[in-house]
Order: sequence, then C-alpha cells, then structure tokens
Amino acid sequence: MVSVAIAAADAAASMSNSVLETLSNISISTKSSPMDVASAVASSSEASVFFTETFGAAFSDFDVALDLFSPWWMELCFIISFPLGYYFLTLDLTKKSKSSKKARSPRNSCTEGSSNGDNSLMAAVEDVVASSDTSNVLPLWRKAQSSAPSSADVLRAVVQQLASASPETCVQEVKSHLERHASVLCNPKSALAILDAVGHGKHSDLLDELSNMCNVDLGIPMTYQWYETLLGGHAFSGNADRVDEICEDIEKIGQKLTARGFALVIKGFLCRGMLDTASKHIQAMRQQGFYIPPFAVTLLFKTASEHNRVQEIFEVCCSESVALPEEAVAIIFEDCLKRSNIVLAKQIEDSVRQSNGGVMPPAAVEPLLKLLIVLGDSRALDIWKEMIKSGSHSEGLLIGLLVRCAEAKFLSLAEEVLEYARKTDKVSIAVYSAMMKVYSYCGFYDRACDLYPEILARGLTPDNIVYSCLMRFAAECGRTELAKQLAEQSPQLDTQNYMCLIRSAGRDKDVERAFSLLKQYTAAEPNPDVAVYNCVLDACVCSGALDRAKEFALEMRQSFGKLDIITYNTVVKGITAAGDSKGAQQFLKEMNSDGVKPNDITYNCIINAAATNGEFRQVWDMIAKMEKEDIKVDHYTLSILLKALKRPQNARETSRVLALLDSSNVDVCSEEVLFNTLLEVCTQLGERKRLQDLLNLYQRSSMKPSMHLYGALIKAASFLKRLDFCRSLWRELTKDRLLEPNDIVLGCMMDALVCNKQVSEAVDLYRQWKSKVGPNMVMLSTVVKGFASDGRAEEAMELWRDARSQGATLNAVVYNALIDAQARSGRTEDVATLFAAMKEEGIPADAITYSTMVKSHCVKGDLTEALSILSEMQSMGLCKDCIVFNTLLDWCTRQNRMDVADKVLATFLSLNIPPTNFTVGILVKMYGRRRMLDQAFAVATDMPKQWNFKPNAQVYTCLMSACFLNNSVNRAFEVFEQLKGQGADGKSYGVLIGGCVKAGKIREAVAYVEEAYGLNNKQRSLPSWSDLGPEVLEPLLRSLNSRGLADEVGLPLVASLRRAGVSVNARLLNTAFEESSSRPNNRKGPDSNSHNSRSEKDDSGNRNWGSLRNSGNAAYRAPRSGRQQ
Repeated sequence: MVSVAIAAADAAASMSNSVLETLSNISISTKSSPMDVASAVASSSEASVFFTETFGAAFSDFDVALDLFSPWWMELCFIISFPLGYYFLTLDLTKKSKSSKKARSPRNSCTEGSSNGDNSLMAAVEDVVASSDTSNVLPLWRKAQSSAPSSADVLRAVVQQLASASPETCVQEVKSHLERHASVLCNPKSALAILDAVGHGKHSDLLDELSNMCNVDLGIPMTYQWYETLLGGHAFSGNADRVDEICEDIEKIGQKLTARGFALVIKGFLCRGMLDTASKHIQAMRQQGFYIPPFAVTLLFKTASEHNRVQEIFEVCCSESVALPEEAVAIIFEDCLKRSNIVLAKQIEDSVRQSNGGVMPPAAVEPLLKLLIVLGDSRALDIWKEMIKSGSHSEGLLIGLLVRCAEAKFLSLAEEVLEYARKTDKVSIAVYSAMMKVYSYCGFYDRACDLYPEILARGLTPDNIVYSCLMRFAAECGRTELAKQLAEQSPQLDTQNYMCLIRSAGRDKDVERAFSLLKQYTAAEPNPDVAVYNCVLDACVCSGALDRAKEFALEMRQSFGKLDIITYNTVVKGITAAGDSKGAQQFLKEMNSDGVKPNDITYNCIINAAATNGEFRQVWDMIAKMEKEDIKVDHYTLSILLKALKRPQNARETSRVLALLDSSNVDVCSEEVLFNTLLEVCTQLGERKRLQDLLNLYQRSSMKPSMHLYGALIKAASFLKRLDFCRSLWRELTKDRLLEPNDIVLGCMMDALVCNKQVSEAVDLYRQWKSKVGPNMVMLSTVVKGFASDGRAEEAMELWRDARSQGATLNAVVYNALIDAQARSGRTEDVATLFAAMKEEGIPADAITYSTMVKSHCVKGDLTEALSILSEMQSMGLCKDCIVFNTLLDWCTRQNRMDVADKVLATFLSLNIPPTNFTVGILVKMYGRRRMLDQAFAVATDMPKQWNFKPNAQVYTCLMSACFLNNSVNRAFEVFEQLKGQGADGKSYGVLIGGCVKAGKIREAVAYVEEAYGLNNKQRSLPSWSDLGPEVLEPLLRSLNSRGLADEVGLPLVASLRRAGVSVNARLLNTAFEESSSRPNNRKGPDSNSHNSRSEKDDSGNRNWGSLRNSGNAAYRAPRSGRQQ
C-alpha cells in the first residue's frame, strides 16, 4: 500500500506539462465546471496514456492487487483524488478572479451588451460611484443610462438617489433603463441590487413597487434572495403585516424561511425597537431548529435595555434555550447596574457560569464587577480575584474600579485593587489620586495623607491636583504640619491651595496664620479672589474672633466695593455662633439696606441660633419670612429644627416641626444628616409609625449609610422590636460591604440584642469583635445589663473579674450596671464587694449607685437597710431625682408595706423633686392595692398637670388595672377610651381583656379582641409591632368553654383570628375545642348579673387624694410658690 501511495504521489507531482496544458485549455475554453473538466480529462488520449504508464505496472495483477488493497480503498481514493481536486479548485478560483476583474473594468462593463453607445459617460458614472461622494451621480447617470447598461453598484447608488430626490419617477426611470438593456440587466442580480438600495432606508415603501416592476412587468424570476431582501426591508420599516404576507408567499412556493431570512427579519424589527415582534420571530426561528446568531441576541438585549424590558426578554431567551454571547451578557450587566437590579444580575451570572463550566467570559467579568461594586456587594471581592487570575489588567481599568469604589464607599475592594497595582508595578499618580478619593469618601482623611510618603518613596512626583487634595485632607484631619510641608513642596500654590491652608488655620483657631497666608497670597496674585478673603473671614469666625471678623469685613468692603452674599453669611454665622440671634436679625436688616437679598443659608444660620436657644417664636418668624420671599425650606432647615427637638420641648413645638417636615416634600433619604437626625428624634419621641415608615423608605432607597447612620438605624429597629432588621443591617455592614464597625455601632447592635432578650448572642458578638474594635465602657455595661436582665448575676461578676485582670479601667457606668445585676438577684454581698472596689479605684458613687444598692436590699426584703441608705443619700445631697424613691415605693407596694411607702412618699414630696410617669404609675398601683381608687385617679390627673408632663400609656394601663382590682369595670372602660387617643398596645389590651374575663364581662372581652385585630371592620387598632399573646387569649377561650359559649363564640373567634393572619398555636386551638361539644347549653351566660354584683361598687373607705395634700402620712404638697417647674 505504501508503494502505491508513493507512486500516486510521484505521478501527481510529475504530471507532464502537455497534460496540464490540455486540462487548462479544456476548462477555460468550454467554461465548464470541474466535473466537465474531469470528463474531458478521462476521454483525452494523452491522459489515458499518462495514467496507463503511471499505474499499469502497479495493477498488472488485478486480483492480487484487489486482495492487497481492499482494506485501504478509501485511503487510496483520497490520495488519488486530492491532487486532482486541488487543481480543479485552484483553476475555478482563478477563473472567478479573472471574471471579477473583468467585471470591475469600467470599460468592459460599459461595453458588454451595448456595441454602439458612448461608454465614456457610464465609465464616469462608475468612477463617481466608486468615490465616497455620490451626491452628483444622478444627473450624470441620466445622461449615460441610454448609452450603456449600469453595473450592480451603479444601479444601487442610482436607485438610492432617485428614491430620495424623485420617488415619484423612480420606478419608471429604473424600468426604462432595464428595458433598454434587457439582455444584460433583466436578471435577478440587477433586481436584488435595486431592491437592496431601498430595503434599509427611509424609502422601503418603494420595495413592493420596484419588486412588482421587476417581476411582473419585466418578467424577472424571483429568487429566494429576492424574498429575503423584501423581508429585511419591510422588517426594517416595521411593517409586520407585510412580513407575514411574504412569509406566506414563501410557504406557497414550497420553501421555508432560512436562518439568514430569520436573521434579517429579527434585525430589522429590533432596529425599529419592535421587541415583541422580534421575540416572536426568535421563537419561530428556534422552533425550526436554527441557532440564533450572536449579533441578533446582542441587538435584542440592547433594544430591551432601552425599553427597560431586559428581565422579560431574558426569560424568553431562557425558555427558548437561546445562548447568550459575551456582548449580550455585558449589556445585561450594564442594564442591571443602571437599574440596581442585583437579582437579575445573579440570575445571569448563574446561567452563564452553568453554560461555561463555572467560568465567566472575560468580556462579562468587568461589567459584573462594576455592578457589584456600585451595589456594595461583597461578592465583588470574589469576582476581582477571579478577574486577576485571568491575566494582567490596564492601569485605566484599575483607576475606573477605584473611582467606583469611592462612590460606593467600598474600601476593602479598593485596597485590594491598590495592592494589585503595587504588586504589578502599575501604581501611578493617577492610581494614588483615585485611592485618595476612596479614603476621602469614606471619611478616612488620615489614610489618604499616609499615601504621600509612599508616593515619594516610589519616586513619583505629585501634580498640583494631588497636592491640593492632600492639603485639603491634611486640613480635614488636623495634620497642620503636613499641610505646611505640602505647601512648601508644592511647585505652585494656586488659589485652592491657599484656601485649604487658611481653612486649616481656622480649624486650629490660628487667626494670625490665616492673615499671614492671605498676605502671601495677595503678594503672589495681582488679582486676588474674594473667595480667599471669605476663607480668612471664616477662620476668624471659627476662632471666635467676631470683632476681628467684623473689622475684616469692613476692609473687604473697601477693597472690593461691595460684599457678596457669602461674606454676609459668614458674618451671620459668627454672630449666631455667639448665640446673638437678635444681633443676627439686626445684621439681616443691614444686608437688606445694602441691597443684598438673604438666601436660604442666611435664614438657616439665624434659625439655628434661635432653635439652639429655644426661641421657637423667632424660628417660626424666620420660616414665615422664608415663605414670603419664596425661599423653600430645605433639608438643612429641617435638620436644624429636628436637632432642637432632641432637647426637651413642649408637644406643640414638636407637632409643628413634624408637620413642617411632612408638608415640605423634602426627600428625607436624599441627605444622610437629615435622615439620621430624624431617626434619632423619632426614636427619642417614641414615634413608632413614623419610624416604621422611615425604615421602609431606607429599604426602598439606594443609600450607602455611614457608620453613624448604621448606629441610628439599628437603634430605631431595636426600638420597634425588629431584631431581624437589626441583624440584616449588621450583615450588610460586616458581610456585604465588608466594613469594620466602630465601637459605637457595635455597642448599638449589642444593645439591640440585649433589649430583645438575646443576651448570649450579644456576648458572642462582644467576644468576636472586642479584639478588633477594642472594648469600651459602653459595650461592657451593655453586656452587664444583658446579664442583669437575664438573671445571670454570676456571669456579670466573672466579666468584672476578667476585665480587672486585664487591667481595664472601669467607670461608674459599668460599676452601676454590675451592682444592678447583683441587686436584681438580691446578692447584697456582691453589691458590697463592688461598692468597695469602686472606693478602692477612686470612682465616686453617684445617685444611681446608691439607688441600685437600695434596690438590692429591697429585693432581699430588708427595707430597713434600704431606708438607711436613703438617709445617707439625703445627707450627701444625692437625692436630686426620683429614681431611688421610685425604687422604694415600688418595692413597698410589692411587699405590701404601705406604712413605709407613706413615709417615703412624704419625704419625696417634701423635697419637691420632679416626678416622672414611672412615679405616677407606681403610686396608682399602690392606691389601687389599698382600695383607694379615687386617690389613684387624683394622682394620675393632678401630678402630671402640676409638673407639666402628660401621662403615658403605662400610667393609663396601671389605672385600668386599679379599676379592675377595685371592681370598677365601667371606669376601666372610660380610662381605656382615653388611652386609645394615645394608641393602645398589646399590653394595654391584655390588661383590659384580662380584667373583663375576671369580672365576667366575657362578651365585652371578645369585642375588644375583635377591635384589637379589626376582625369586624378591617381596621386594626393594635400597632403592627404588637400582638395579644396566648396569656391573654387562652383565659378568654377557657372562660368561653366554661360558660358553654365555645361553639357560638369561641370557635368563630379563633377562625376570625386565623383569617386575619394572627398566629394561633396548637395549645390555643386545644383550648378553643376543649369540651366544646360536651358542655350543656343551658348554663348561664356572661350576661348574668351574678358575676357583676360588685362591678360598679367602689370602696366606700377610699379617701380623697386631695384631702391627703396636708395630711401627715402621705402628704402630697403643691410645688412651692415661685419654684420653676
């Protein structure tokens, strides 16, 4: 076999020139196909001799050869056919090349089919078409069209010009030209050129006219390419009906749409923005088993992105198993970035990884990484690591990533990018500048300044922009010496540099340095900028040198002729900072007399001064002037007013400020300071509904909170008992954004866990982070408070011993928390140990310390020792608030030691110490237990009125409980109606329903359950964060069972609760069904008077509260005359 192969190869290589010449002549002269040439070669005598001589010896013995070569016949055929096929293919390509060259020759194209015309004109037309400017082709063609036929390129250009310049004569002129040269032009090639000219422009309406002219009038047969051109043209014009008609015509001739036809239709519709129609044809294309070309998928998603329908189109592609090319994936990620759609991005990523063996295509990694950076997703770190494994990346990409990290405050990834730039030697001034931007956005100006030595160590020279930024950062973080050094190193100090240095002097309260810098600036700058003078003026104000500021303002007036609004506002800022709101108003008049109109900054400065001083009348006067001058209240104004509400204010001012906030239409999420202040104020005021709305707003916004805001959000969520939201915020901070919490935020999270009875989790969190964040007294006291609330006194002592062994310096707050943890368990010995340790460490005991010690003795039942400590406190002058008295009164009431309670109350009233709602609640409980209901009502009414505070829900709840205890059910109902005006929670409803059950008012109890959950009118009275627990509902259902009302009332009530979405556990269901079918129905119901014989009877022994004001045992005395309340 090898010898035959070698012989065949040699034969092919050594074929005689005569045979080759014969083959070439036959092919070229006859213009035959390769098969015709092969036939000619086979019949040629020379070829026969050649093949006989070459292969005769090899096949002399046919039978032997057949046996020898039968296993290798395919290989032999290939060896023989390959040289022949190669020759024929080369010959055919040579022929086509010659033909195309001939066709491109202007002279030949003009003369072919026309023997008598002036061919020079048509040659000139073809030269114009070949050039880039075809605007003058039409007049020249009209002169030449009768003399010679046009080539396909000329026809295309001419028809385009006719369609634009003379659409009404276009068809007729083209038809005349084709008829004149019918032998050359009346063919499908010319028709396709004509149709293609109008198939992708504004004149697709001529498509059908030109098509009918060529096919019907001139008899040119339609080809499949003809139909495809019509499909693409009508799709491009958005004519879906005509496309459907053409598809039907194709089916009538027994053909189906090809992949190219589908692609043309899809591309045309997408160019017109017709997503739905294009999607329909994509589905049809897939149903016929065709592969959707990548360009079509990319264009599909590009159009979908423009119409905000990427999600929908992606689902269509998934249902049709359409593969996503890299370009389409990149477009989808960019759309997700634009719309912050992380869910779709994750779906796309999973789909692409699944189809690519877990690997992201290189073109899709970069847009995905940018998306995750902007969204602050921690997975950006993983994508970055995957990205750097794929190869080296340009400096421009690194800078772009750092800029995005700055905007998203994604510090951890930015540091990874910088580290990569260091390792790959791609650090430059631009990279360092971008990293400084990251640090400045995150508020880490110190770290930005720390990059300066590294820049110098790498031999890089900062430019003026970098020097300006570094000077500003040094001023922000108080690094004055670095700012001076930078000023000396900077090649040129511009205006911005001088302003940064002057601001730094102002922060240091160094007025002389500010004026010295101004002198340098004016010496170097012939035309000084007034902004630099304003910086010096601001430095005077920040330093408290108000007189110097006023003098300098007069000097500025002499230098510049007229002061601008910034100068006036800076002086106003200084006046208001000194607390002189009246002086600020006087200066406002001077501004008006100088013809300078105050702006929002002016008014905000004055409002800030007035609000700080508590002068709300002046505040509202300024706001009225703003409205009169059409200056809108902005987020600065609202922040100022809300900060003022953090201090004790009356309810009227609080309501007015919140009403102004609601009517201002300011987006509270647009400015972090406003949002943070509003959260803190609402938490402090107990505005639950508003807090809930704020948390919902935050979830819908795209805010990237600072550390301070995270703390405020966690506090608010904790106040609402939304521990899940607290955990979500903590996860977002530490896991998603990979930020390291500061001690304040960690303390807020620990406090949220403790307040929500998750003490062990708080302790774990403390132990996890204390080495990174560093423990402080707030965190320690929070953990101790958790131990105290959980009854884990011994663990609190262990924590104290551990802290002391590590050399921690504790303060009074921590010791008070430790003493409280022991006091709640009555561990007086440990209390004494801690008190002695305080003295040993030189920590003075305060009123809280002694009050907690009093509590420890009260818990143990040793009221005598508790009163002894009270006497010691009086002698030390520590009885300045009601805390210790509240503790004593509460425990006297619990232990039914009313004699001691009267003495404590008398002492409290004699000291004229302001009470709190907690004090009132304790007194109401005490008088309720003593069957002195009138006195309970009197103290609940008179004490808040005289001390100018409003009874809270807890006071009303205690008053209701006292009414039920004294069998005064109707008075309890009246109190509850008052309470509903403030908003009754689950505890208040629980006391009311439990009291009704005990008093036999079963149907009333059921009615209050229905009211609480809105079972009848769909209007829930309970707050969304509150519910009635099993301890409320179980006694009610049990009472209904005992009265034979389970079927009539109990079971329907449980069914209604379940329909309302109330969680009904198995135990509650068992209570509802218990004996419901076995109880007789003839028992007395809840309307029987036997249970209510004493319901309206008050204790005849009650003494009037007012009569006790001058009595000796519990004298309630009005405040002394002249004392401020």
